[in-house]
Amino acid sequence: MGSKIRVLHIIPGFGGGISSHVRNIINGINKDEVTIDVAGFTPYPDEFIAEVNNKGGKTFTLDNVRIHNLGKCIKQFREIVISGNYDAIHMHLADVQAVYFSILTSTCGIKRKIVHAHIADQQGSEKALFKIRKKINQILTVSSATDLASCSKLSSEFRFGKKYVDENRVMHIPNSINATNYFEKISEDEIAKYREEFKIKEEQLIIGHVGFFGYQKNHPFMFKIARRLKERGVDFVWLFIGTGYNFDEYVHLAEIMGLGDCVRFLGRRNDVCALYKIMNVSVLASFFEGLPTVTIETQAAGTATVISDSISDETDMGLNMIKRVSLNDDVDTWSDAILEMSKIKVPEAEERKRNIEKRAFTTLTAAKLYTKFLKKEIMTYNLGTEIE
Repeated sequence: MGSKIRVLHIIPGFGGGISSHVRNIINGINKDEVTIDVAGFTPYPDEFIAEVNNKGGKTFTLDNVRIHNLGKCIKQFREIVISGNYDAIHMHLADVQAVYFSILTSTCGIKRKIVHAHIADQQGSEKALFKIRKKINQILTVSSATDLASCSKLSSEFRFGKKYVDENRVMHIPNSINATNYFEKISEDEIAKYREEFKIKEEQLIIGHVGFFGYQKNHPFMFKIARRLKERGVDFVWLFIGTGYNFDEYVHLAEIMGLGDCVRFLGRRNDVCALYKIMNVSVLASFFEGLPTVTIETQAAGTATVISDSISDETDMGLNMIKRVSLNDDVDTWSDAILEMSKIKVPEAEERKRNIEKRAFTTLTAAKLYTKFLKKEIMTYNLGTEIE
């Protein structure tokens, strides 16, 4: 391997947590040491293409693999890989997809194949057939890789199997944040502007949730918590930020539950960093997560967060800003936790920054860790371990 490493990342598409992870790594790397190209199955926004190009990389849009155009897909991928002269292919894929691209990578003479786990569970995982399929998929996924990477221990166990975590055979790479703006305070004028925009009174408690509108994030349960808070006479507004295939359904559900006066649906926003800072507390009641970047962002921004116990404790940056509550607990327990965390004393920005940086959760520190991995200076890392 030469002094400068060239890697091709294969992502399912642009617009979710995987592309955000890759984007942050690209923005953090030293382009004199590493070049990252990206191939995915959807178009990219111009801003992302510019960021990749700025670091010396290229973007490629792949055709979806279908039987009727299999020959074309194989030819397309082989041309990209052979012309790219890559040292490694980094696949954010699993199961049969990972096997397919692993075989193609080998036919191009590339020996190093990194498979990266991002999710920690799926809907229907309690069913017997799912468990059988999961075991088969773990075997397929692991067989596709020379190196295993992941965003959390829970994701590693789900995608690869628990023994690979126990044997320290996984490189855990943090879902980092671009920390530049998170540690700055928001002005009183900005707070007033947001209060006016969202019709929030001065004395009202502001609760927030950032996430995709789908099964995983458990919106109906959060609506039940909101209804209980309302019944208890708590004067609050709950901001729901994000979009998704269940968006219209959940907005309608909130109306049916009588929450129209205390919830706000903001859709997709580009100012989430600032919105964290007007929240008194945020909530993430997910059924499952890999490692939600949202929880790192809230701690950086100084927002206490109540999370479900299905979320990895690796999200806790040691700032006493995270409270885990079981999804089996009732809405009163969740309501109590929200009210309790809304009143905590938040650590100063310097302490928050220090704790997040030393766990490699900022763009620069995560990219340095990833570069060491590519150089084979470090082959296993567990989140939470403090780095130099």
